[in-house]
Amino acid sequence: MAWTNRITRRALLIGAGVAAGAAIGATLVERALRHAPEGTSAGPPYGIDNWPGLDWHLFSESSPWVAPLDKTSVDPRSDVYISSLVSDGPPAPAGPKQLSGWGFPLYFGRATDPLYQIVLRETRFTYGQHIDGLRIHAPSGMQPSNLSDGVVYVIDQVDGYTYRFRLTVVDDTARTISAWHAFRLETYGSGFNTVEEPPTGLLPIRPEELAAGYVNHTVGLHAKCLSGHSVAPYEGSGTKGKQCVPTDAASRLSMGNVVFLDLTDEQIDALSIPMWQKAICKGLADHGALVGFNGSGSWTLTFEAPQDRTAYGEPNPYTALGLPPTLDYANALDEIGGWGAHLKVLARFPRPR
Repeated sequence: MAWTNRITRRALLIGAGVAAGAAIGATLVERALRHAPEGTSAGPPYGIDNWPGLDWHLFSESSPWVAPLDKTSVDPRSDVYISSLVSDGPPAPAGPKQLSGWGFPLYFGRATDPLYQIVLRETRFTYGQHIDGLRIHAPSGMQPSNLSDGVVYVIDQVDGYTYRFRLTVVDDTARTISAWHAFRLETYGSGFNTVEEPPTGLLPIRPEELAAGYVNHTVGLHAKCLSGHSVAPYEGSGTKGKQCVPTDAASRLSMGNVVFLDLTDEQIDALSIPMWQKAICKGLADHGALVGFNGSGSWTLTFEAPQDRTAYGEPNPYTALGLPPTLDYANALDEIGGWGAHLKVLARFPRPR
C-alpha cells in the first residue's frame, strides 16, 4: 500500500466542510477548522459537547486504514471475488433500523468520566484476556447498537486505547461493561493488535463525512458469504467467516481482503448522484473497505450509529445534517455500468510490524 502527503487532503476536507456549511451548519465547520488529525487539538478532549471534526480518524497517518491505496496492486482473482459479491445483489440500504441496529456508536471517555470495569463472558481468545477486568473511562448513559450484535466503541482518551465490545450490556449503577467478547486497539496506532483478533482496522462511515462529501478512512464491509478462511494481513486471525456452500472456498472474499473502487475522484464528481453518495464512492476509491463481517442478505458497509448522540439529548445526526432517512446507494454507479464494473480487490499486503 502507498500513501501520500495528507496536507492536501486536510485542505480538501476543510474546504468540503465550508462548501457544505449550509447543510451542516457553522458549528461543524468550526470544528473542522479547529481539530487537527488524530485528535491533536489543543482544546478539550472529545465528547458529546466537543465532537471530532471532519478529518478525524482513529488511526495514524501511516496506517493502511488511512493511507491512500496503491490501486495498481490488484489481487489476481479479483474478478472472481467481485463477481460472487455482486451476485448477491446491490449494496443493501441503511435505514433507521439498520443504522441504530447494526451501526457502531462511538463514545469518547475523558478523565472526568467514571471508570467502568470490563466483564467478558468469553475469554478464550488472547485479545479478550488482555482486557478482561480492566477499568476504563467512559461516559454514563451509553447505548449499544440495538439489534443482535449490541456493539459499543469506547475511545478512552486517558489510557490511549479504543475498545470494541460485542453483545454489550452497560450497567451505569454497577459501573460495568459486560460483553460476549471485546478487543482493544491503540488509538492513533496502526489499526492492528494481536494476530488472533478479527479484522479491526475500520471505522464506520460518519454522518459528517457523508454531508461533506468525503470518507477519509477504510470502512468495514459486510458480505453474505465468505471463503471460510482469512488472508493477509489477517492470515493469522481466528475470525474466518462462514461459507454458504463449499465452492465459496475458492470464489468468495476472505476476512482481510480490501475491496476498492477503481475510479478517480474526478470521475466520481462527474456522476449525477447526491453528495453523500459521492462521499461513499470517494472513500471506497481512495481507502477501500475491509472485509470483516458476513451473514448479510447482500453486501453493505458500516455506518456510525446515531445513539452515540441521541442518548445524550442531541438530535439524530443524519437527520440534522439533511441526509435522507434511508441511505440507499444501490444505484450510485448505474450510469457507468454498476458496482460490479468498477469494484476490485486489492492484492494482499503484509501486516504492519
